[in-house]
Amino acid sequence: MPASSPVIVRHSRRRRLRVALLYTQAILLEFRGTLIALAILLIIGAALHLITPQPQLSNGRLPFGTAVYAGWMALLAQPQFAPPQPGYLIFIYSIYPLCGFILIGEGVIRLAQLMMSRRRGEKEWMIVMASTYRDHVILCGLGRLGIRVLEQLVTAGVAVVALEKDPLSAFIDQARTMGVPVLLRDMKEDQALIDAGIVYADAIISCSNDDMANLEVALDARRMNPKIRVVLRMFEQAVASKIAGALTIDAAFSASSLAAPVVAAMSLKTKVLSTMMIAGVPHVAAEVTVAADSHLAQKRIGELEVGYGARVLARTPAGAATQDSPTPGTALTAGDTLVVYAPASQMPTIAAAAGARDLVARI
Repeated sequence: MPASSPVIVRHSRRRRLRVALLYTQAILLEFRGTLIALAILLIIGAALHLITPQPQLSNGRLPFGTAVYAGWMALLAQPQFAPPQPGYLIFIYSIYPLCGFILIGEGVIRLAQLMMSRRRGEKEWMIVMASTYRDHVILCGLGRLGIRVLEQLVTAGVAVVALEKDPLSAFIDQARTMGVPVLLRDMKEDQALIDAGIVYADAIISCSNDDMANLEVALDARRMNPKIRVVLRMFEQAVASKIAGALTIDAAFSASSLAAPVVAAMSLKTKVLSTMMIAGVPHVAAEVTVAADSHLAQKRIGELEVGYGARVLARTPAGAATQDSPTPGTALTAGDTLVVYAPASQMPTIAAAAGARDLVARI
């Protein structure tokens, strides 16, 4: 077993303990009104019993613990001392059972509802869950893009709280199945961001279909947590770039611009592995297979990289093991599968060069 394993276990235990403490804190905050009212009544009841001599005790005064117990039992309609008693204790014995019935009964019912909402994944428990998160990502919008971003974050082990306005969204159940608390709230409301833990979050991703709503959420998030990392979706890449430059937005992206290189590369019979935007230029990583009569056969990797402004990340010869980061002097042979990283505009030319010779523009 690796030496680092015990550290991971200790970290996991500390995290579970922290979450348990935060859950307890959240429950106490949820019932703080009821608990404060009960505490006030209990203090009053105990104080009145402390100052009252009891004939049953030869007019002696009660110990502190017994006085507190007497005050509590009065709330449960079980007075500990029989008449004759002073008028104020008679009043306590008369009014306390009603107060106890209202406060304790209401608390038990609310707690039962909260436990039921936990089992059903309802909004009350979602808010309690979200309140225990720290150093997490807030994802605004569970559309087709949002659910894919969520899957990537969860796979990477990142804690996520999701906000979705539409209770009929097809992806809410999928998100909850992944253990992600989903708050059915309008992300433009300050309270929605507060309930999602904006003050404690590391980052917020706003990826709904509404550009103005995304921008409003990004600005609200920055106002409520100046240190948070803000990632913003905009329909137009040009607008996204201007907003990222002019405002305090860490990253603004256009989903259509990011997807375009992938779609174009797919049409060239390449296997697209990933796409990213670098300095406003879309780049693609894709697998390309060198055909027997292609122009790339017998060329060296360095020639391919210089000629097309690309980078060969890996080479897998036919029937052989994969070579990571092959050297520029490595010769290409028919049947080689290359993982090529290049600007999206170059990928059509590279794919053509790897195919039949009569489709190739020479290097």
